[in-house]
Amino acid sequence: MRFSALIGFALIAMAGMYEMAQPQASQPAIKVLDDGSAGGSIQLPLGRDVEIELGANPTTGYTWRLDANLHLLQLKSRQYRANAPPGASAPVGGGGVDQFVFGAKMPGTERLHFEYRRGPAGEPARIYDLTVTVVP
Repeated sequence: MRFSALIGFALIAMAGMYEMAQPQASQPAIKVLDDGSAGGSIQLPLGRDVEIELGANPTTGYTWRLDANLHLLQLKSRQYRANAPPGASAPVGGGGVDQFVFGAKMPGTERLHFEYRRGPAGEPARIYDLTVTVVP
């Protein structure tokens, strides 16, 4: 009986010597903001997200369309956010940003091609290309 109590006490004492791993906070997404150019390139660590914000105004009938066959990246979300102060309503006819969030699935290079257009026909009003190199 004494021997098992001694072993139990030793196990409890030893458990206190090891620190438990602290949960790691997820890394924030890498942001790419619309600078009015036709595109750019970034390096994205594997497992991280990239958040792309492109200026838009859906009240004009135009919207951003993604034209890409994704292999290395995964579209996680897309949302439109009006340019308005927090708590205020967006002005009628005011613009905002179309936000696309992609996650990196595997290393390599992939090109994202966006077209700002009204309907499927005709020339786009604007094009934005982003080359994403996913690194381990």
